[in-house]
Amino acid sequence: MLVNAVQPVDGLLAIDVGNSRIAMAVSDADGLHDPRRVSAFEEDDWNAPLRELWAGLAGARRRAVVISSVAPRTAELLVERIEGICEVEPVRVRDDLPLPMALDIDNADEVGVDRVCCAAAAFDRLRTACAVASFGTAITIDCVSAAGRFMGGAILPGLTLCCEALHEGTAQLPLVEAAAPSAALGRNTRDAILSGVVYGAIGALREIVERYATALGAWPQLVITGGNAELIRAEADFVDSVVPDLCLLGVALAYRKAAGQV
Repeated sequence: MLVNAVQPVDGLLAIDVGNSRIAMAVSDADGLHDPRRVSAFEEDDWNAPLRELWAGLAGARRRAVVISSVAPRTAELLVERIEGICEVEPVRVRDDLPLPMALDIDNADEVGVDRVCCAAAAFDRLRTACAVASFGTAITIDCVSAAGRFMGGAILPGLTLCCEALHEGTAQLPLVEAAAPSAALGRNTRDAILSGVVYGAIGALREIVERYATALGAWPQLVITGGNAELIRAEADFVDSVVPDLCLLGVALAYRKAAGQV
């Protein structure tokens, strides 16, 4: 059930629970500070950043914890940890707070909270039509209209997932760690895999954004984020900007919108 009246705060601990990583940072009137990233699978690694970031908000008159998640089981474990360390009950985007952006899609319950938070943060900065791509466990490429509405998008396997699938689904291909290709023409198996995976993702990004441009009637600003964003940016000259903490910005935005602070 959505919270009817979220209290305005001076300081937020914003957290995004992904499939592989948990990102967290302090958000206040001056922006986002001290971002941390920990493995979603190593629960003992969650304690120190939670304590340190929450302690960093000790001077705030009012503070809160807000979470977005695409991994329900991990989120449940993290909520228990937050309640023990921070001694507050965190609020969750979608479960307790409205999504930070209006949606023009078939089923609002299906779309990942992280996708909407990223899109909302990008539009909040640009105030124009944009495409927002996140390069994590999965690659999501979403479209936002000039009116600031989430139009939907595309989902495809992330770079690491592609490398793992090639290794696990074949008899002889090795497991390769995602990295920048040394050349388009792979002269050995490793380079051939990296060329296919990385340039294939870039080709998909270009093609999908071009199709969004056709639907919008203009080329949208392209913002990318996620663990492999810098790798992609180095190989794709059509990317307009990289924002590493885009989802956390959107999580904080969702809270402040619900609290009437923006």
